[in-house]
Parts: sequence; C-alpha cells; structure tokens
Amino acid sequence: MVDDHAIDSLNTWFQLSYDELRSEWLSGSYSKLSDCPSYEETRAYRDAMNIMIKSRYGPDFEEYKIKPLMHRLNEEIRINEFWNGK
Repeated sequence: MVDDHAIDSLNTWFQLSYDELRSEWLSGSYSKLSDCPSYEETRAYRDAMNIMIKSRYGPDFEEYKIKPLMHRLNEEIRINEFWNGK
C-alpha cells in the first residue's frame, strides 16, 4: 500500500509545477493548455499521483483523485471571478 507521506511529497512538486502552468495559461500566450511549457511535467505529476492515490484508497479512489488540469484551472478561474466580482 502507498503511504500518505509519499503522496504528500509528490504533491509538493505537483503544486509547484501546477502554479507555473497556471501562470503560463493565464498569461494568454497559449491557445491550448498543452502548448504551455510546463504542461507535460504537471500532467506527469498528476498522473503519478492518481496512480498512487488509486493504490492507497482503492475503491474510494474517485473521491480523492486529482481532477484533469483544464477542469481544475477553469474551476479556479470561476472561483476567483466570483470572489473578485467579475
């Protein structure tokens, strides 16, 4: 079974990469998320974490998995727009 500490450790690196991806995407310089320079790295971390989460939580995996990157970004943008009154 995968230890939560392993997932947490990988999550640190995922978050750093995701923050970079978010900055690249919000810059408006890329027409597709996959064109962003940090996309492949961030996706690899997400995929690896979901494999570890699936091993750790088994049938409850869906509850804990990391959402697709575009879904996650869109959700964040909607929340920020709501709280910023846009």
